[in-house]
Amino acid sequence: MDIAKTLIRCVMRAFYSTQEILIIDALVQHSCLRDDDLGHLMKLGNKDLHKACAGLRDARFLVVHTRPELQAGKTRPQNKTYYYIDYRQTIDAIKWRVYKTDKDMQGIAKPSEENKEYVCPRVGCEAQWSQMEVLDSVSSRGFTCQRCGSVLEQAKEREAPGHQQLSRMNNQFKFMTDMLQEVDKVVIPECNFDLALANARSIVRLETHEVAVSVPVDSALNKPSAVKGLANTGPKTMQVIISTGDDDAEQAEAARKRQEELLRQNALPEWITSSSVPTTGGSKAIGPAAASLLDSSSAVKDEAAVDEHPAKKVKLEVQGDISVKDEDPMPMSFKMEGGDDEEDDLEFEDVM
Repeated sequence: MDIAKTLIRCVMRAFYSTQEILIIDALVQHSCLRDDDLGHLMKLGNKDLHKACAGLRDARFLVVHTRPELQAGKTRPQNKTYYYIDYRQTIDAIKWRVYKTDKDMQGIAKPSEENKEYVCPRVGCEAQWSQMEVLDSVSSRGFTCQRCGSVLEQAKEREAPGHQQLSRMNNQFKFMTDMLQEVDKVVIPECNFDLALANARSIVRLETHEVAVSVPVDSALNKPSAVKGLANTGPKTMQVIISTGDDDAEQAEAARKRQEELLRQNALPEWITSSSVPTTGGSKAIGPAAASLLDSSSAVKDEAAVDEHPAKKVKLEVQGDISVKDEDPMPMSFKMEGGDDEEDDLEFEDVM
């Protein structure tokens, strides 16, 4: 564990700012700190502290944990932020960054063209040739230049700029690679919030900087309740039944019984399905269908009875020619129509 802490401290001092170095050193010393305690040590406000820790969290150098806590004298809990270091996660992040940087540098150091082994010493020519290109230009003195015919000289080995950067990087990263090899030989214990909080060291505050004591609240009790007016109509439980072919008959019988139970529960009461009107044959009650047929037949009979005695009508007859000039009154007669009996006819003649 000591080699892991030393590795993290060395990496922080090599690549990060002083403020971030102090934050990691405080977490290494105290194992786990709340945001107000860490801000008190760093002399930073919560806003500036959270901004500084956000970059370290993204780089996997620390872990952020939030839990609700209830302070003395208050009724509603507040979320408190804690910081701690997961050493396994941080070491894996360091290994990945070293590997990624090495691969990037190897890509830069890769030669873009073939090396030239021979160069022409003549001033003004200074042509460079590869070994494959000068195989057909050979003399007793050696390989000759294809441009001017001068004897070629073997070029001095020159190191490319990419190789120089790769060598410098390997020298600078040597302390990390050596410690990573030592870390791989030991087992780094697992670290989570509960273990970090159990091993945490409390900080010493002055009386002027004391804070109220808070206790953690069970997260299950702090869950938001359902919105008023919306009922949870979803299934309460789920049941999975795996059956074979022998159980088909039992399932069919159980389904039939459930259907009969539903029909019995949804059946209409007797005072709706039965009629209190007795039949002509006796006092036996009739069903709703028969009662409806009886009512319809009664209505037809009533209509037929009404048609047998239609209403009588009064007809006004005028005898003679209707003229305005006539001074004498015209005879008029009234006659009742619509009846079958002749004696029901009434006539009124000579109406003056």
